[in-house]
Amino acid sequence: MESFLNSQWGIYLVLFLMLLGAFLIGYLFGNQKDEKQVVNDKVKQVVAQVREVERKLDRVEKRVEISDLSEPGQVRAMKTRDRTGKLSDDAKTEIVESVLDLEFIGKGNPSRSDDFQKIVGIGPFVEEKLKSIGINSYEQLSKLRDQDTEAITTLIEFFPGRIHRDDWKGQAAALLKLKNKEK
Repeated sequence: MESFLNSQWGIYLVLFLMLLGAFLIGYLFGNQKDEKQVVNDKVKQVVAQVREVERKLDRVEKRVEISDLSEPGQVRAMKTRDRTGKLSDDAKTEIVESVLDLEFIGKGNPSRSDDFQKIVGIGPFVEEKLKSIGINSYEQLSKLRDQDTEAITTLIEFFPGRIHRDDWKGQAAALLKLKNKEK
């Protein structure tokens, strides 16, 4: 056996076996994925599935029944923008009613509106936008839920998450208590 290992073929055989072992070790350990990579792949799959479901829901919500449109005079165009490009009052009202739950937070009275500029994070411009969508009182702001906050953020084109960070709901509740004590 020793003479075979000393021969040229023996050296090639030992070298071949060593290289084969190195290849197998590299192949087996190289194909194993890192746990983080596996989790990231699964998260990406779930996100893709959620987006697909959202797309399907959007299509379902926008579907119009043909029977609803079959009678003449059912569909009418609505003026959505004025000459300056701003949304018309009718369009704002329709968007507000479809997005914001005014039944829960209540409808404000524009003639008895509160001073929103006392709330940190609300300036004159944002106050005007809030009042244009029908939010006029501290009581309405103190009843905001997460979905209402998101709807308001979209409607007044405000920074996402800012309403939560500035705690408009808490500040409005405190101002409402102070206002009720003064009465």
